[in-house]
Amino acid sequence: MNQLNWRYPLAFLALLLTHPASAQDNLRGTLTMGMGDVAAIKQRAEAGDAGAQVALGNALASRFRASEALVWYRKAASQGDVEGKYHVGDMLLFGAPGIPDTFTVRANHTEGIRWTFMAATNFHAYACRNMAKALRQGLGTSTNLVAACAWLSLLATIPPGFVSARYELNELALQLDTGALQQAQSLAAQFKAGHWQAPLVRAVPEGDRRLKLGGITFGGKTPLAVINGRTLSEGESATIPVKPGTLTIKCLKIERDSVLIAVAGEDSPRTLRLK
Repeated sequence: MNQLNWRYPLAFLALLLTHPASAQDNLRGTLTMGMGDVAAIKQRAEAGDAGAQVALGNALASRFRASEALVWYRKAASQGDVEGKYHVGDMLLFGAPGIPDTFTVRANHTEGIRWTFMAATNFHAYACRNMAKALRQGLGTSTNLVAACAWLSLLATIPPGFVSARYELNELALQLDTGALQQAQSLAAQFKAGHWQAPLVRAVPEGDRRLKLGGITFGGKTPLAVINGRTLSEGESATIPVKPGTLTIKCLKIERDSVLIAVAGEDSPRTLRLK
């Protein structure tokens, strides 16, 4: 077996161990490659068939051409296809491997949580699991173990999620007190009835050291704040470099020991405090 060929099964095995839902999607793609008529699927996808667009995306993802797969998933999602929305959200929440690296999809947690929420509110089982993961890890949103528990409780009622959801629910039960667990049960009942609680979208997690308030001055006519080395007055915006990429922030209000800012892509302002 040459070097190129053995990397695919090893990469698939790693994916299976760390992300079983994505591994199952890749298995579907592998079956499409081995048993399906890819030419016919591609023709239907190009003609606008959302199901074929998802199938083509799965086939591409199974060959680790993730960035190309994402294009087709987006086409399906833009037509309202729930499976397409799930795939877009999954790829952007966690990233997706590519071989070579030019086919890799880098994580975009903010966009990923939005697509995942859209799929989950259509009772997509794997999207519900991803909502729980995002809320537990603070991916694209604030960490919220109660809401994570609620999504897992909902997942437990949607085939095929019962066994794995029960295990994860039991893990969370060890971390939450009785009051929090009761809140989660109440929230899960609301979800089941179709009354959803949208996550608070965060481009940068709470407490992330990439956003730092360096100082505040009130000596002149206008108070000033130093954020990541940039000096801003109230109402001013700046694009600041972070790893990876950049963030656009706007200074909203300067207090004696804190600054209220808006971060592009986030649902609500956040407060930075002097330390």
